[in-house]
Amino acid sequence: MPDIQAEELMGAYCDTTRRIVVVSAYPARLQPLLAELTTRCYDVLVFRHGQEALLSSLQIDLLIADRSVAGHDPLSGMSELKTPALYLVEPAALQDEHAVPGTEANPSEAWPSDVGALLARIEDLAGKSAPAAGPDEAAFKDIRMDLRRVTVQRDGRRVELTKTEFDILRALLMSGGGVLSRQDLMEKLWGEGYFGGSNSIDVHIKSLRKKLGDDPKNPRYIVTVRGVGYRTAD
Repeated sequence: MPDIQAEELMGAYCDTTRRIVVVSAYPARLQPLLAELTTRCYDVLVFRHGQEALLSSLQIDLLIADRSVAGHDPLSGMSELKTPALYLVEPAALQDEHAVPGTEANPSEAWPSDVGALLARIEDLAGKSAPAAGPDEAAFKDIRMDLRRVTVQRDGRRVELTKTEFDILRALLMSGGGVLSRQDLMEKLWGEGYFGGSNSIDVHIKSLRKKLGDDPKNPRYIVTVRGVGYRTAD
């Protein structure tokens, strides 16, 4: 019983953490949202003003810019950041499509508003970015590979791969989107002296896709380049 109570006080253990940066001139107004984000295993950093050099240097899964107070734009004077963004605006401002920024990729949401509904939108936006990778990790979309422990997680859940499947996935992720031929993959896995058939790679790719839940007809992770080999999906 004491262990259960301790876990409730501390919160659930987080296998993966995504970083959300909040820029707000009045962060106290966002306290209910910030508290929920922290509880849900997000690494939350709060700044009162946007600092372009600092924000550009951080690995950010989602930037939340608070424009819900009239006349206060925490990103004023900054150039566009290459990171997913969510703008918080006055509820009334959403009625005027010319008054607030917002696109499908970087939408606007009202604040104050229902925290639960806003969290759902935040989780969707943050989940579309690749998780930050450490020095002993490789990451692609929601896949994280621990190269030292030889483990793989997808969307925070463990995926059991064979050593060959792990090595193929690592090679594809390390290629930076470049195409690897079957011969390339065989040499990376088994060396230049391997004389087995190239169809063995296809068999392992098929199994890898199945374990990742990847549809070869509409791939999210691994694309087949006909007559050449494989690469990571866009």
